[in-house]
Amino acid sequence: MNKIPVLLVDDDKDFLNIGKMFLEDDKSIAVETSLSAEDALQKITVQPFDVIICDYRMPPGMDSTGLLKALKAKGIDIPLIVFSGFAREEHAAEAIKNGAAFYCQKSAQPDVQYAELKNLIMHLHRCRHAEQALVVTKKEFESFSYSVSHDLRAPLRIIDGYCKILSDKYSANLPADAQQHISRLRASSARMDAYFEDLLQLSRAGRLPMKNEQVNLSSLATSILQELPHPTQSSQFVQEIEKDVIVQGDRALLERAMQQILDNSCKFSKNRSRISIEFGRKQIDGRSVCFVRDNGEGFDSANAKDLFTPFKRFHPESQFPGTGIGLAIVHKIISRHEGSVWLKSTTGGGTTVFFTLNDGGLGPPRRPG
Repeated sequence: MNKIPVLLVDDDKDFLNIGKMFLEDDKSIAVETSLSAEDALQKITVQPFDVIICDYRMPPGMDSTGLLKALKAKGIDIPLIVFSGFAREEHAAEAIKNGAAFYCQKSAQPDVQYAELKNLIMHLHRCRHAEQALVVTKKEFESFSYSVSHDLRAPLRIIDGYCKILSDKYSANLPADAQQHISRLRASSARMDAYFEDLLQLSRAGRLPMKNEQVNLSSLATSILQELPHPTQSSQFVQEIEKDVIVQGDRALLERAMQQILDNSCKFSKNRSRISIEFGRKQIDGRSVCFVRDNGEGFDSANAKDLFTPFKRFHPESQFPGTGIGLAIVHKIISRHEGSVWLKSTTGGGTTVFFTLNDGGLGPPRRPG
């Protein structure tokens, strides 16, 4: 088992010896010591450490504040615990402001104070390695997205290209069943390309930087419904949009979520003689909840949460075409806004999509309306 490397910095040699002894009593911790922040800085540049523990003041040289600033200037990201005999709140506030992970007061009971330090070391070690794992995962996901966007989609385009050549140049010499086979090949290629595109959209929804601005969801809903090609062209299409539903969030991401929700509402209502789409906001259990309601096909909402899983669907693709990734994208976007999204539906009775924003992701209220 690899030990957690810790650097203990103090200008008191006795304190260093005692600290090293108590901390290394935990067999998972290995302690290096430095009598000055300057010496610590040199060690940090040549040795890996998961945690630094530094005395608040070390006259006459560099103190903990100086060490924090030097680490920041060098781009070194190692959590630092400031350890001090001072109990003043302004000292703790200063340390945290300068980038310290924690501020701990020295105690006359070494077993108590070092037990606390051990807990903090373990916590910071777990957090540090979790962050490193996330960085690796993000890079792997970016590599996957690139492969999907370029490497995996390229063969599909080639297949579709040759099929088009066969269809355009040789259709007169091909029997009817051969032409049908080519049409099916092209349709399958287009469907697979759509899967790849939606997977990329799901990836981007979780990685794009976010802007925080005022967004008028009512205006977005109006413009999106005007642009959707299918049921909105029907003379029996009715829309009811509450005016000026304004929220805080990232406009581009929220537009993508609204587009997906409204597109689903229109798609699953296409077989109705009178199509009704409603958007608005209501208070449920003291929370501001936005909703999109339709009178479409609907489904048994007992397993509604499963619809946020990529490729999960309750209707056959032959009846309602799509990739089954759209609601996963919506869920990702709403989650990034620290909100919640849920559905209420009945078979043949339409569907309502509810969502909240910036509420800490508390989940559906007790009475979802």
